[in-house]
Amino acid sequence: MAQKDIAKILVTGPFAAGKTTLIRFVSSEQLLSKDVKATDALSRFKAMTTVGLDFGILHVDDNLDVHLFGTPGQSRFNFMWKVLSRGALGTIFLIDSSSQRAIDEGKKMYKYYRGKSDDPIVIGATHRDKEDARDLDALADELGAQDANMIPCDPRNKEDSKMLVLALLEEVMRDEADDELEEEALDDFELM
Repeated sequence: MAQKDIAKILVTGPFAAGKTTLIRFVSSEQLLSKDVKATDALSRFKAMTTVGLDFGILHVDDNLDVHLFGTPGQSRFNFMWKVLSRGALGTIFLIDSSSQRAIDEGKKMYKYYRGKSDDPIVIGATHRDKEDARDLDALADELGAQDANMIPCDPRNKEDSKMLVLALLEEVMRDEADDELEEEALDDFELM
C-alpha cells in the first residue's frame, strides 16, 4: 500500500469563532479535543473553551489526508499559536462576523499570523445568520485583510467546512505553482 501525503492545516481565530466545531464536523476522524469549562469573563459567551488544541483528520482521497490543528482562541494561550503553526501549509482563520469583540481580537490575531508567515490564509466568516453580521467587505476592512479570500461559513455544515479546506488547498497549490515558475525563470536567467 502506498503511503499517503499529509497536508497540515492550522485552524485559528478568536474565541467562539467555530474552530472546534469546524474540525469536529469536517473531520473523518477527530482524534483530540481539549476543551474545559470556561471560567473567566468569556464564559458568558461560551461554556467550554479549548486550552490545548483540537486535532482531526480529513481523508480527502486515497492519496491525501489533511491534518487539522485547531488553536485555542484566547490570547492567554497564544504560546500555542506558534507551536501549532509549525509545518502548516496554510491557515483557516475563522472570525465571528457578528461580534465586535471577536473582530477587535481578530485584528490582532490576523496581524500576528500575517507578520509571521506569507503562507496562504483563507478567512471563514461565521455567525452569518445573526443580525449584527458584518458585510464581508466591511469585515475584511476591519481585519486589515482586504486581499484575503473571505468565505461565509457555518462550521456546523460539513460542506461549508470542506469548502474552506479546499479553498485553502487551492491557494497552497497556486502558491507552489507560482514558486516553481519563479524557480524556472531564475534557472533560465542563469543559463543566459
